Amino acid sequence: MFWSALRDVVKIKTPIDPDDSALKALVDLRNRLTHFGATDTAVAVEARAIPVLDLLLTFIDEELLPHDDSDAAADAWELMETIRPLVGQIRGLVDRRLGPLGENLGPAGGHTLRCLSCGRFAALVTPGNGGVRPVACLLCGKAYDDVAEAVDAYGVGSFYEAITEGGEPPAYECAECSTGQACVVPTQTADEPDGQGLLCLMGAHPLEGICGSCQRAADFALPDMCSDCLDIRYAKF
Repeated sequence: MFWSALRDVVKIKTPIDPDDSALKALVDLRNRLTHFGATDTAVAVEARAIPVLDLLLTFIDEELLPHDDSDAAADAWELMETIRPLVGQIRGLVDRRLGPLGENLGPAGGHTLRCLSCGRFAALVTPGNGGVRPVACLLCGKAYDDVAEAVDAYGVGSFYEAITEGGEPPAYECAECSTGQACVVPTQTADEPDGQGLLCLMGAHPLEGICGSCQRAADFALPDMCSDCLDIRYAKF
């Protein structure tokens, strides 16, 4: 009803989509901060707010105020002029931080994840587990203390559901690391932002697929078979 009134009374042609992904992400962040005591950093909040601010500013400037000649619209124009410099400061903060990061993140695009806090591809996966946080965002500072915590954040679903209801687990063991720990998650990376591949959060390397024999993530020696399982097969002869 609200959007219908905008179209009919204010003559809005292109209302804001309530299912816009950036808008929903900011709402989810607000709910986490308000109701669940999330600890996202100020920069993370700013990074999430920027696309929504752009969306709202475009809507106000191009759709809402040009079709409203009331006194309230005139007051709104004046208010917008005081808001714009503040928006520029926020945008400048994120741009300033993202700029220098390009040199560090460019060569590491294959093991740079989208940060679940600020939404930017700036979460670097660091190989090894020698006291270094395995996944940390170089933009907003969101980090995970260990691989298990990172897997819990980036893995989809749960091991319980995978066992009791079937389907894919949130993470797989890595045949290349051979740690026995579920450390490989299906995820997007900066190099493939529109795809999804298997990435080891322990060794910071991609994997080809899931071995059909041992169900570990691996680079295949034969189609759908890791080198360990191939050695076991040959040992039987």
